[in-house]
Amino acid sequence: MSELTPAQQLRYSAQLLLPEMDESQQLRLLHSKVLIIGLGGLGSVVASYLAGAGVGHLLLADDDRVSLSNLPRQLLYSTAEVGQLKVDAAKARLQAQNPELVITPLAARLSLPDLLALLPEVNLVLDCTDNAGSRLAINQACYLRQIPLISGAASGWQGQLLALQPWLGQGCYQCLYPDWQDSPSCLQSGILGPLVGMVACQQALLALKHLLQIGDVSFGRLHCFDGLHGQSSQLKLQQDPACPICAASDS
Repeated sequence: MSELTPAQQLRYSAQLLLPEMDESQQLRLLHSKVLIIGLGGLGSVVASYLAGAGVGHLLLADDDRVSLSNLPRQLLYSTAEVGQLKVDAAKARLQAQNPELVITPLAARLSLPDLLALLPEVNLVLDCTDNAGSRLAINQACYLRQIPLISGAASGWQGQLLALQPWLGQGCYQCLYPDWQDSPSCLQSGILGPLVGMVACQQALLALKHLLQIGDVSFGRLHCFDGLHGQSSQLKLQQDPACPICAASDS
């Protein structure tokens, strides 16, 4: 595709009005391929915004099924879809939202070998998972394949956002959490939907800015948000000289 159709010009007309956007930028999105891992509160919102913006090919990875307790914060799903695989329900909803996109469902928890095989095909990875094992495998695969990673997390009243290009010496998730153990799940610690949505919206915004190569994506900086007290902070990630992932090849 070398130019937008009249229907595409109408569909994306609001974002095309931005001074940083033009038809070539919209085509850049339409030719992009993004892997979203985890379709819970973060991933379901991220996927909807990327589909709405016109990211042409979304790969959706999750092995879970929709449950009733998901519905307050996982906005792609409805009561009628309880029991369905999230990837199937998400694909149906996203293609109804934007039928011209390619949606590839991956009903699996991706291992490191799976990730290493997939990543050369994509422009960006969005980590929307909720367990340490998956996050560390995604981090390692993105480092080895040199694919940018944008990771979001939310638990209780706390939200975190981190964009990474660790092969540039910025540090990686392993540097940030060298002895990381799983934090309590949403069902254990509690969560409010809007807090998850805030992190997911920021994650989607950073993803679109990176794909479009506009603005500041804040690679190598950790953003933390306290939803109860309305406070936020930011710190620059430092590479751990002892990191077994991103420092191993630099020593």
